[in-house]
Amino acid sequence: MVTTQLATDPGVLFNRLLARGRLRHLQLIAALADVGSVQRAATAVGMSQPGATQALADLEGLLEAPLFERHNRGVRPTRFGEAVVPVARNVLQALRATTETLSALQAGAQAFLRLGCIPAAASGLLAKALPALLQAQPGLQVELIEENMVHLLPELAAGRLDAVVCRRPQDVPAAWQFELLQSDAPAVVAAPGHPLAGLRSVALNRLVGLPWVLPPRGMGVRDYYDRLWAGHAQQPVLYPMATTALPVVLEALRSTGAVSLMPQSIAQALVDTGVAVVLAVKLPQALESSLQGLGLLTTGFADGPALAALRTRLRAASGT
Repeated sequence: MVTTQLATDPGVLFNRLLARGRLRHLQLIAALADVGSVQRAATAVGMSQPGATQALADLEGLLEAPLFERHNRGVRPTRFGEAVVPVARNVLQALRATTETLSALQAGAQAFLRLGCIPAAASGLLAKALPALLQAQPGLQVELIEENMVHLLPELAAGRLDAVVCRRPQDVPAAWQFELLQSDAPAVVAAPGHPLAGLRSVALNRLVGLPWVLPPRGMGVRDYYDRLWAGHAQQPVLYPMATTALPVVLEALRSTGAVSLMPQSIAQALVDTGVAVVLAVKLPQALESSLQGLGLLTTGFADGPALAALRTRLRAASGT
């Protein structure tokens, strides 16, 4: 019977897993956590139910801890299982990412680069750097994921991304490296033809009566907005939807006469394509610390050839 306390030295457990652990063990415990049933998990991974039961018992024996407990509707992770399941998922996802890289290389790509980025980086830095990079290196294949930092940081930590183009995170491992490439600032954006467009100067109080389309709370530009209007007797009316989806924002600006606050790195791309204008609002620079610049975040290992080439293109695009 499996013990309920980990009394074995961590190094011993690690060596046991290396010597006797199997990838099928990881696949099974991830499936068990997903479906909560030995029978359904066995079917999902292509095992018989007795085989799955034995495989789970083998893994629990290696770790000297029960990973799942039975209840009247199936199984659920124990506190030991809750520690192991996320690791199993990370390993499986990293393996999947590796197989995707190998598949791309087998299909003729000379290199494969997996990047994450926040929306501000996609609109500015990467929109300039990636086409130039791919033109210069036709054998390179890039997979680009646009997400928020809550999603991107775990992906980078697990090795499923090679780098992230983002703002400097507050808390990252000491070995990670962030290279600042481009400063940024907030801008007030409106649709072309807005009554305030084209004016040489727009006072902030002229925007009080207009609806503002803003991103969700927790983003730098939203924090800047809160600081900008703090202490004002009159507050603008917020558009009844918080979003970073640019098509939705642009339609709201066009159809309602609203304004939006967004990073200059995004606003400039909209201005360049003629779908928005930046109003000549003088914004306080003292508040801009809430909207940091953009840069390249890596885990601190030496750049491979593809990542080194990207870094060079990003520096060129940013003028650094």
